Amino acid sequence: MRNDRGVRRVIEGLPNLVWGGVGKEVIKDDLATDDLTIVPVMRDCLAHSGERFSKVYLAGTSCVAFYIGWRADSLRSAMGGSVYMFPEDREPGLVNLFRAMGRNFEIVRKSKPKRLWEAGVKSIDAGRPVLCVEWEPVAHRGHWAVLAGYDHLKGEFLGRSYDIKPYAEYVSLRPENLHYILVIGEKSREKLSSREAALGALHCAIQMSRTGIRTGEETGAYGLVAYERDAQMIPEGMKPAVDGYGLLEHWLFWRLEILYHCRCYAVEYLREIADEFSSANRKYEQTARGRYERLIELFDENVRITYGSEAEKWGTNLLWCGDGRERPIRQLFSALEGRHRFADLLLEMRNLESGAIDEIGNLAQAETS
Repeated sequence: MRNDRGVRRVIEGLPNLVWGGVGKEVIKDDLATDDLTIVPVMRDCLAHSGERFSKVYLAGTSCVAFYIGWRADSLRSAMGGSVYMFPEDREPGLVNLFRAMGRNFEIVRKSKPKRLWEAGVKSIDAGRPVLCVEWEPVAHRGHWAVLAGYDHLKGEFLGRSYDIKPYAEYVSLRPENLHYILVIGEKSREKLSSREAALGALHCAIQMSRTGIRTGEETGAYGLVAYERDAQMIPEGMKPAVDGYGLLEHWLFWRLEILYHCRCYAVEYLREIADEFSSANRKYEQTARGRYERLIELFDENVRITYGSEAEKWGTNLLWCGDGRERPIRQLFSALEGRHRFADLLLEMRNLESGAIDEIGNLAQAETS
């Protein structure tokens, strides 16, 4: 740690957050910081706090692996494109994760700017990087970042922000441009057993899938209903000839990319925790995992996500490959029949998800009865 007499302090050695990779192997590669969920950021911050966990463990125990949350009233949103950007959505999952680690944590929102700055500085002084979500007017609105330093004179944090290439120096992260910070606390007296943590994640997954559209937050659709709402809106909303379609396609890509990453995490997490349960009940885990595996196969059979130069070549991040040949998904959406076909795909995925959650419910009930 570099300290300039309390005016400027930096925790050195935080890895870059480089975005742009998808797939089952990337999910299991703990050297990659490929997805925009909280998972790689959490892993990096915990590592500097003396806690080393795999991405799969973090995704499953926090319930990121089972998350889905999209707009209920419009396709014009990237909601869900950075899991847990709104901590109140899934705070029970974070509680389960930190109880499993035996650590405290604190969430400080932008509505308390003085407290946000003080809590961030205190954590950095203690050698613990801070998780945060960038917000407007920054270019990476809704993305995760890491606070690894501060400059009192400039009134700014320093750290890592997601990009498509690595940077040698830390970037400036203005406190007023942060939606909230998540501070990793000290060790606590309470720590869940590995079995308790696994069951906690399963109960959280069940609750998450059934959240639906909450009273007072009618713009948000959480869980299984998210599939249904997009399936209703896409036939009339995803028309390539309409102004602003390019942005709609980008938002759809954001939602699908995160969904794909999360379900890849779910498959690996269920595999990892299988031994926590009695042999008689492992059939439920196997069936749930099989349904998620089929969901991923169905995705792969119909949609492929592209990045970088390949995305530039195609002019899109989303390719449709359901006809045995790849083409930009806008070609599918150019006809109403194609848009209905994609809506049907979402509903088929929803049914697989529902079946997986039913089996997770059976497992949780059998293990707690």
